[in-house]
Parts: sequence; C-alpha cells; structure tokens
Amino acid sequence: MKLPSRPRVMYLYDPDYGNRPFPYMFGGIPNTLEAMDWQVSYLNTAAANPESFQRDIQAAKPDLLLGFVQHRTQVMKIASFLKEYHPAPAVNWYQEEPNSLFDRAGENVIEASASFDLWFGIDNKMVPFWKTKAFFLPPAFDQQVFQDPRIERVYDVSYIGQLGPSYLTKMYWPYMNELARYGKKALMCIERPMGLPLLPRPLERFIRSPKRRRFLQRMPFWKCTWINPADEHQRAHCLNQSRIHFGMNRVLGKWEQMVRQNLPDYPLDKTGLFYQLKSRPFQAAGAGAMVINEYCPELEELFDVGKEIVTFEFGHPEEVREKIKWYLEHDQEREKVARAGYERAHRDHTYIARLNYIMDCIRRVL
Repeated sequence: MKLPSRPRVMYLYDPDYGNRPFPYMFGGIPNTLEAMDWQVSYLNTAAANPESFQRDIQAAKPDLLLGFVQHRTQVMKIASFLKEYHPAPAVNWYQEEPNSLFDRAGENVIEASASFDLWFGIDNKMVPFWKTKAFFLPPAFDQQVFQDPRIERVYDVSYIGQLGPSYLTKMYWPYMNELARYGKKALMCIERPMGLPLLPRPLERFIRSPKRRRFLQRMPFWKCTWINPADEHQRAHCLNQSRIHFGMNRVLGKWEQMVRQNLPDYPLDKTGLFYQLKSRPFQAAGAGAMVINEYCPELEELFDVGKEIVTFEFGHPEEVREKIKWYLEHDQEREKVARAGYERAHRDHTYIARLNYIMDCIRRVL
C-alpha cells in the first residue's frame, strides 16, 4: 500500500485504559506523531458510537486508523465498528498479552483482531494466534521524557511496579528483599513500604491504602526510599536518578486458566509460568540507567545481553544480589553497560522507531 509521505492519521485512544492502572502507557504517542510531521486527528474510543465513529472518520478523511486500544471492551467495540465501516486501513498495537485476552463474559481479543488489517503485539509467542496479519512489536520509550542528563544518580538501585495481590507479591518478595539491602539508596516505587514483613491481608490493605500513603511516607523508619510516581514524568525522574534499574517479567493471575483453555498450544518456558515483556527495561535504558532484568528470549533480539543490559534467571534472587553488588563496586563496567544500553535504546527502541516499523509493515504488506 502506498501512503503519502505526510499521511493523515487518526489516532484511536482509550482514555479509560489509563486507570487500569497505567495512565502513562501511550502518553508520548501523540507528541511523537506530531513530531514526525504527520497530520493527526484523534478519536476517543470510550466516547464513540457507530454514528460518531463514521462521522468523525468522514470529517478527518484519514489515510490510516492507528490504534493503541488496550482494554478488552474497547477493542471489541472498535472491532464491531470496523465490521460496519472500514474506509481506511486499521491497525492496533496491543500491549496486554497474554493476561488480557479473554474474560468469562465472552470477550475475546483474538477474535476481535480479525477486524483489523494489521495487528502488532508485545508477545512474540502470540503472533501465530491472531486472526489477522500480525507482527511482534515490543514496547518502546518516549525519548522526550526519559532523558535528563542534568539529574544526579543518587540511588544505587530502583524498581517501579505493582506487587499486586498476595499470590503475586509472594513471587516478587524475595527480589524486593534483595533490593531492600541498599536501604535509602534503594528507590522502591511500589504500593507498600519495605522494612515490614508481609502481613495478613487486612493489614496489607491498610499499609497499601493510597489515602494513607502520604502519611505513611512521612514515617522516619522505613528501610528504603519509598515513593509512588503519579505519571510518566515522575517515573522518568526516578529512572534518571538510578544507577541500576531492576525489572521482572513474570505475570500471574486468574486469567491463566482461560489462556490455557483457549490457547492450548501457547508455549511456556521451563518454569511453566507466563511472562510479559515490559516497557520498563526500554525506558530505563533510554534514561541512562544500567538495566538488570529477568531474562526472556526476546531480550536477545532487542539488546546485546551482557553488553547493553544484564539479565538474571527467574527463581534465583541470589544471582540478583551478586550482580547488583558487583556492578555497584565496578563503576566503569556499570557505566559502560549503561552507555551501550542508552545508545541502543535511542537508536532502536523509541516510539519513532516503532511507528516507522508500523508504517513499513503497512507499505510492505497491505
């Protein structure tokens, strides 16, 4: 398909997704589209109905419908609209696989993908299962946000994430304790403070309450630096202050049984657990921190492991302990890896790089 050099693009966005629970996920996409000098119009999928969908597209006359729609309900909704009115190629970049593919009410994102001309996803193992032409497209980072060389790197190690329910917290907890060894030099962006053991559920709910967080954060005896960044800029500030950023890929949830039932051929690794390629390693590398991340095969395609990022095997928190300690004691080696990761991220893993890949696929395949 031949697209103009300055295409008219309608950006389909799902504002409701921002509260489930990541309002920053695609915050940089509109700015990136405009920085690339594309002609951009916007369609709020939550507010759209079949009539307004058709009316807005007719008014904007886009060459491409470019979707970053994540919530299942919104994906299903836009897929139903496209069945009735499909005047331009429609693509979607989905980042909620494998944990948000199905629900018990019958929503099925895989079936909905058939309404799109191309589908991009962060799970390479999912590519054969989509009902349209599909491509592996890993997360990226917003280079306008995750880069500030003026900020001093005051934290030895950082982690940004959600501990989640008790069964997920227990999986993450040994690793959190390894980071907590660094006390106030460990920046922990999680729901609860470190320095307390895991507590019975009512007490966990108490100390994780967002309403109490400001009060609890003022308490002087927490073991680590504990904050909860509110948006993408605050998260970037955390990464820009970190010498090492730690990350994990494993995901657990009640959705696992539905994936196994609907996709019996979905491959699992030797642990028998699901994992998800996260955006954080790309953001941290782009911010200039050295990345220590749980290994997954996809990282071999995206970075030179050992030279641009460092990995560890899931189930081995002692490996995390040894590697963090070694790299903090060897500044030149740590900074060498961080610099190489920074250069790779800014070359290959920006939103501009991802959007150019999407456009290349459209021109090549459609």
